[in-house]
Amino acid sequence: MLIATYGDLHLSHEPALDKFKGREENLLRFDEHLKRSHEKIVLMGDVFQTDYGVYPGSRPEVLEMILARYPRIIRRWREGPYRIVFGNHDRITQRLLGTLKQIQIKKDGWRLWFIHGHQFDPFIREKKSPYLVTWMIGGLRRAGLRRLADFLEGPFYDFGQRLFCSLDLAARRELLGGKNDVIIMGHSHQLTCHPFGKGLYVNSGDCFSKFLKYVSIDTLARTVEIRAFIPPRGYEVLHRWSGAQPLRGPAAFSPAWRRH
Repeated sequence: MLIATYGDLHLSHEPALDKFKGREENLLRFDEHLKRSHEKIVLMGDVFQTDYGVYPGSRPEVLEMILARYPRIIRRWREGPYRIVFGNHDRITQRLLGTLKQIQIKKDGWRLWFIHGHQFDPFIREKKSPYLVTWMIGGLRRAGLRRLADFLEGPFYDFGQRLFCSLDLAARRELLGGKNDVIIMGHSHQLTCHPFGKGLYVNSGDCFSKFLKYVSIDTLARTVEIRAFIPPRGYEVLHRWSGAQPLRGPAAFSPAWRRH
């Protein structure tokens, strides 16, 4: 089975807050590329930025406005080969859209686990208090303080992720425990292709309008690639891992640049 997975789009209800700026055509073109080459597509959470509303929290009224801004791609995601996990920024979608906490797939003898990853983040986990922080950052963006907001959500938060390595440690524990062969996460926005034992932890990072990244998994060939979409029909391989000959150590992060 060929599976494509990506996430952390952070689609929002206002242009000043939306990293895609309402450019639905970019998503539709990206989606056409994925559907041509994959049998299943998994969206890895934080697809929607539902916590930038008037009040703190993952808000249903904000979700409704986002759905109205992206009607065509939303219709596609509600049918066909798509499955969606929720993240910490769009928890409300579990109740309103039926998104999932996790997805487990066993195919061709390979066990894959898809989960957003905030559950392992010591700053967030299942707590509601982080919504106050993201709500305040949304306020900074509305006030025109984009650079400060980008710093808080970018380098400042990235430093904490790298310091605690919480997602890496959680993946290592699960992989070395032998329960899964490949663990796919989002959340950290950190591009990762890290083998532990005979298994692999992979994270495609974030997915922005100008740099659409995704993970391509071939369960039969037992290969995993992190790719960047090159419009209109091509892609570039950023990292590649083979279960037949697993990479170890720093070599796992060596880019395998190829254009298709």
